[in-house]
Amino acid sequence: MGGCGYIPGDPWKICDRCGFRYRASSTRKEWTGLIVCNACWDPRHPQDFVRGIADHQAVPDPRPEPADVFLGDNDVTAEDL
Repeated sequence: MGGCGYIPGDPWKICDRCGFRYRASSTRKEWTGLIVCNACWDPRHPQDFVRGIADHQAVPDPRPEPADVFLGDNDVTAEDL
């Protein structure tokens, strides 16, 4: 952690994660906005930077559904089969 002496331009800071006191030169600011010591610092996960790929889900060559055709009595004969 270091001594209690004065170092010009290097003030004390408290690590937001572990709560110990460190010199400013031994701390870093994380992507979350926390100021942490070098031992507590975690880099941002690479998966956070992955972009999605556009997926075109439209049906190729769409056509409307035809109207229903209803057959009446004796519309189909034995010769039609």
